[in-house]
Amino acid sequence: MEHPLNAPSMLRVPDRLRWVVRRELARLTWRGFVGAALIVLALGFAVATLVPAKQRAAQLKADVGELRARLRSVGEGGTGSAALPAPRATQLENFYAFFPDLETLPDWVGRIHTAAARNGLTLESGDYLLERRKEQALVQYQVSLPVRGSYAQIRGFVAEVLEKVPAAALEDIVLKRESIAAPALEARIRWVIYLAGESRR
Repeated sequence: MEHPLNAPSMLRVPDRLRWVVRRELARLTWRGFVGAALIVLALGFAVATLVPAKQRAAQLKADVGELRARLRSVGEGGTGSAALPAPRATQLENFYAFFPDLETLPDWVGRIHTAAARNGLTLESGDYLLERRKEQALVQYQVSLPVRGSYAQIRGFVAEVLEKVPAAALEDIVLKRESIAAPALEARIRWVIYLAGESRR
């Protein structure tokens, strides 16, 4: 007489499924178990990453819709001029309005020297050059300063000037050390301060 496990046709559907599962598990080698585990991990990773990404995409879509609704309400609530871009001439005026007047130059140079002193650097000498070109609406004031100090002092000086003098741009910096054992660096820093050529007062 044939054993019931060898006669799946005689089993009920649930029993037959369990029998098939046990038979397949018995046939699996260690490679099969590893493959099954990888499949489970892949499914878990997909659920953990795709679902949050889908939620973020839906949130972004909702934010974009809200911004569009606000823009439409602004355009419908007024005469419509608020939704129009500013004329090119107005944009150019706003751009040049950022730069300080030429007469304020001593104050900006003083801020550079103050920043050096606050970071423990002494500015003994420097080269200063005012450059004005007819085809340009801005005046360039070049400040070339030799400094000597630690890397932290020089870095702090540069960061403070960029913060305290918004119209200044770091055009060039050269660092060198006399020897590997020397504690201080020698630097040559060149700034350019952009100023409006005519007073707006």
